[in-house]
Amino acid sequence: MNKFYQQKLIFQWVIAILLLLIALLPMFIIMIKASDQPLYYLFFIIYIPVAQFAFTPFCTLIGIYRYYSPMLLGYNATDKQIDLHNGTSFDYLMVMTTNKPGIEFRNRLLKYHLEGLLNIIQLIEKKNIPETVNIVGTSYFFNNRTLEKMGFETENPSLFYRINLFLNVIDLIWMYSLSRGKLKIPNISNVKKASTTGKKLIENKDKIILLNRKIKTETIA
Repeated sequence: MNKFYQQKLIFQWVIAILLLLIALLPMFIIMIKASDQPLYYLFFIIYIPVAQFAFTPFCTLIGIYRYYSPMLLGYNATDKQIDLHNGTSFDYLMVMTTNKPGIEFRNRLLKYHLEGLLNIIQLIEKKNIPETVNIVGTSYFFNNRTLEKMGFETENPSLFYRINLFLNVIDLIWMYSLSRGKLKIPNISNVKKASTTGKKLIENKDKIILLNRKIKTETIA
């Protein structure tokens, strides 16, 4: 559990609004400067990681982000589609700082992702989410073979997904490097979009449980 959301609700809202206001100021400055000099828009590549961190509590409190585990969230999740994303830099700070970079860090992250999928399955089984729901996302941490074993189909991401990945390249580099234990740049061009349905996810529940147990054992070891 993210320790921030264990605090009193009033404290969460105060911090969320404060971070939101602080993050909006540089955005307005960039936009004003860019109105005369378009090259200032390039600063958004630096600004976006800051915004991702600062906006996370607010987006969570108003329901834009829905967490299925401490490091797996759905963006604007509905009964029709759940767009899965890895936790933000805010979540890394609150959840992952006690894990040593490398195998320990990577296994802990994978474990949270699998727990998130199992929680989604539980919600479907309880009829809180329909079996027809589409579940989509991209992943640097599961290879295509593992995704297919869990019932996901992989395909090349759309132009929108590629642009989104490029804009988040700074976050992607340091997050990926932590999972590898050294500075390593992910190959964005090889990233695949993964998709499945609630029904297929349930059909592969046992495989996900087994994989989660295996990673848990490796993490403890």
